[in-house]
Amino acid sequence: MYGEREPEAVCPWCIADGSAHEKFGVEFVDRDFVGGGEWESVPVEIVNKLAFMTPGFSGWQQERWFTHCGDAAQFLGPMGKEQLQTEGPEAIEVIRLESGYSGNDWDHFFSSLDYEHGPGTAYLFKCLHCGKLGGYSDCR
Repeated sequence: MYGEREPEAVCPWCIADGSAHEKFGVEFVDRDFVGGGEWESVPVEIVNKLAFMTPGFSGWQQERWFTHCGDAAQFLGPMGKEQLQTEGPEAIEVIRLESGYSGNDWDHFFSSLDYEHGPGTAYLFKCLHCGKLGGYSDCR
């Protein structure tokens, strides 16, 4: 949660219906990091729904939210090497391309991905409309 008056906890129903945002003036996802850049920009209504009515997640650096087909994608979770392997080759390739690494550099980086302890973590999303995977990785 981000806001001037951050309550210690809020119930998931109060997040989902927007009442936590209204009552406490908090956001759950940083509006400036929804889509954009190499990802699609989405209408402000989508950004607001995500920011005000969707639980966020914690990353090592600034969190970002993948967008596709004019909408915010489903967050599948933080991923390490094992979780990406379970998700399959497309998930691995999404993160490899985003990382910019190849060859031995990619092998080393991929081996270091750990969703609990780092030093790097991948964040994977899935388009709600077409199923395309997207995401990014970061390090502490």
